[in-house]
Amino acid sequence: MGKKAKDKSQHLPKDMKNKLAIFPVDAKPRYMLFFLAVVVQLVASALSGIGYSVHGAAYWMVGLVFWLVWFFLMFLIIRPQTDNLLQRWGGALKRGAVIIFISLLFLGVAEAVLLGFFTSRFLDDGINNGADEVIAQLYGGYRYNDGTALCQQAAENLLSGKEPYANANIVTAFSKYNGTYDRLTPLQIGRFADAFPYPSMDQLEAVWNEALENPSQPPPEIESRVCYPAGSFLLIAPFIAMGIKDVRVIYAIFIVAALIYTIWKIPAKRRIIFIAVAVISLELWNTLACGETGIIIFPLLLIAWITLGENNWLSALFMGLAVATKQTAWFFLPFYFILSWRISGFKSAAMWAGIILAIFFIINGYFIGKAPEEWLRSVMAPMIEPMFPLGVGAISLITSGLVDVEMALPFAIAEVVVLIGAALWYWRYSKKYPDIGPVLAILPLFFAWRSLWTYFYYIALIVLARMLIRDDGEALTVNRK
Repeated sequence: MGKKAKDKSQHLPKDMKNKLAIFPVDAKPRYMLFFLAVVVQLVASALSGIGYSVHGAAYWMVGLVFWLVWFFLMFLIIRPQTDNLLQRWGGALKRGAVIIFISLLFLGVAEAVLLGFFTSRFLDDGINNGADEVIAQLYGGYRYNDGTALCQQAAENLLSGKEPYANANIVTAFSKYNGTYDRLTPLQIGRFADAFPYPSMDQLEAVWNEALENPSQPPPEIESRVCYPAGSFLLIAPFIAMGIKDVRVIYAIFIVAALIYTIWKIPAKRRIIFIAVAVISLELWNTLACGETGIIIFPLLLIAWITLGENNWLSALFMGLAVATKQTAWFFLPFYFILSWRISGFKSAAMWAGIILAIFFIINGYFIGKAPEEWLRSVMAPMIEPMFPLGVGAISLITSGLVDVEMALPFAIAEVVVLIGAALWYWRYSKKYPDIGPVLAILPLFFAWRSLWTYFYYIALIVLARMLIRDDGEALTVNRK
């Protein structure tokens, strides 16, 4: 009986087999590699996170290797020739993608149930069995970090008539939003001057407990500025005014809206691929649950990139919003300009660049004019403040203790050199490999003094969306005007 059923299944009509398949029969092998890229990124983040928690050099280094593998996969994916290379393994890649999808979907649901139901109950029981501290640290990771708290405080200050940048105070913000000291950004001054490569949790706790005794004066060892352009709090201010008090809900509105728009733009037969990758992108949803400020520019960059060349006004609007909200988006500008030049010619590209610049100043102009020094010191704080090295890129060599370098300058130089080199390479090859732009944009950040994982987690979705919308694998047609 079993043999007959098997034989019968092998002779199903082709249309029936197509209906039973999760992904389109003609889906390119490259698309299936995005599922592998999601897994590699998750493993890389997990290993780097463990290295940070236990101060284990081996974890840092293996995590660094996985991040390099992720970059290699992204470069492999954008090459049309990869489809020919992987054509004979197309069926195996689809089966692997299905297995990854089901596995990560189950893992995501299990994580949500664990953190949303069992974790709080476990901590409330007060059982001291050695696991409570670990679980408490994990659970605390889903609270506001300092950037999120300061952005919400800035929005509320704005709504109440106070100047957002001048009235930033991390102590009062964290006290109000229930932040924890391990989510602060320490500065390498004062009591932390010799705490290289990073202060211990005991040191952070001691400074924080002292700060709570005098909330009006944040300690100099803790970053207390709104370190982002004004879009970071202006975009969320209307929602807060409507009564939404958790910025994660606001971020979720932006993300869901952008994903829905993107899905609508992708041809129907290929939508399931994007939906599947988006659903299992646990880094995206974990970042949303953490309330990381970087999440706000993902939907802006996504729409800006997928509409470039089709609806340039809309694309420029969202790119303008992105660069007016978070400095990370600034790294996308050279590659965005190059691609728009390739698509529409120099005059049109210059016009879109002017629109982006205008949007930036429309959003930030009032605050620049009112308190230029305060705005500049706040927005430039990530570049000029003595922050500790942190991240998942080349800086892992420092944070792991394998290399003894206590100056940020070599990394800043490397960052600039890589940015210039990547832009020059894209200028030469963007017609042949247009989809690599977002990957090249974040490549310099891999060499930064602070190479946070949140800089990289959403890039694959942006690249995948544009590839699925274009789906031609051909070089761009240059239309110079």
